[in-house]
Amino acid sequence: MRINNILPVTLFAASLMMASTICAQTNTSTSKFKPKPTYTAHLSVGQVFFGTGDVNGYGLLMAVEKSVFKKSVRPFPAFQVGFGLNFETGIRKPVHILHPNGVFEESSYGQTSKTSGWATFKYHPFKHSMDGFSVTIGPTLGITQSTSEKSVGFIYDTFYGVIRKSVLETENHFGMGYRIAVQQQFAIKDHFFIGFRADFSNDVHGDVNTYLGGGLSYRF
Repeated sequence: MRINNILPVTLFAASLMMASTICAQTNTSTSKFKPKPTYTAHLSVGQVFFGTGDVNGYGLLMAVEKSVFKKSVRPFPAFQVGFGLNFETGIRKPVHILHPNGVFEESSYGQTSKTSGWATFKYHPFKHSMDGFSVTIGPTLGITQSTSEKSVGFIYDTFYGVIRKSVLETENHFGMGYRIAVQQQFAIKDHFFIGFRADFSNDVHGDVNTYLGGGLSYRF
C-alpha cells in the first residue's frame, strides 16, 4: 500500500519538475530570440502653404514604414520603405477694402485641397550621431481640387458698404509628382517618439506644397 501511494506522488512531482524546466527553457528562448520592432507608424499634423504661400491651411499625414535591414540602430533602422497618405487643404480669403483716400484694395478668393498617396524611402544619414534625423523621398499620386473666382463684381450699399459678387469655378485633376521630407525625432517612451518635419512636394501640374508640422510615431 505504501509503495502504491508513493509512486503516484513521485510521478506527479517528476511531471511538475519537467514542466517547469520546459517552461523555463521556452521563456528563455522567447526572450532571447524575440524579434526586434520592424514597423513604424507615423501621424503628423501641421500647416501647409500652397504655391507661393498666398493659400495656406492645414495638413494631415499618416504613414507606415518597414525596416529593410534586420540589424537596427536606435531609435530607427538606417533605411526604411513604406507608404503614406497626405490630406492637405487651404484657403485664400478675398479682401475688398475701400480706404478713406479712395484707394480700393482687392484680392481674389482661392481654395485648394489635395489628397495623395506617397511611396516612401527613408534614410538616416547620421545614424551614429543623430539617430532621429532622417530624409524621406518618394513618388506621389493624387488628386487636387482647386476653386477660384471666374468673375468678380462689386456693388455699393449705403448700409452694408461694398458687396462682393463672384462666380466660382472648380477644377479637379490627377497628377504624379514627388515629395521630400526632412524629419527629426526624439524618443519619449519605449516605442513612442515625437518630432517635427518639413516637407516639399510638386507634381506635373506645378502644384507646389510646403508643409511644416509635428507628429507622433510608434514602433512595433
